[in-house]
Amino acid sequence: MGSARRLLSVRRAVPAARLPAYARGWERVRAAAAAAGVHAWLFRAATPPDTSTYLEFLEWSAAAADPTAGPELAVALGELAAAFGGAVERWDEVPPSYFPAEGQP
Repeated sequence: MGSARRLLSVRRAVPAARLPAYARGWERVRAAAAAAGVHAWLFRAATPPDTSTYLEFLEWSAAAADPTAGPELAVALGELAAAFGGAVERWDEVPPSYFPAEGQP
């Protein structure tokens, strides 16, 4: 099994009129993430009327330094946050060893 992973998620509401600016900002984040060896995904809410909500994910190895603190990625994320706000959450992968074995307290 590979090393544990970390995940940053951001949920943002993006008005339709501002979608081009958001797309440019996300592309800067995606490019900075790729340069830092980070996987980046973008999802859009599938259920109306919430289709203006976007969910961004950045994923990296927990063994690595936090790439979101690196200059390019930090600036790109900061620009999106300043322009669109967003609810940020950080997650650690839960390995199978986290759970007690069957019959153990």
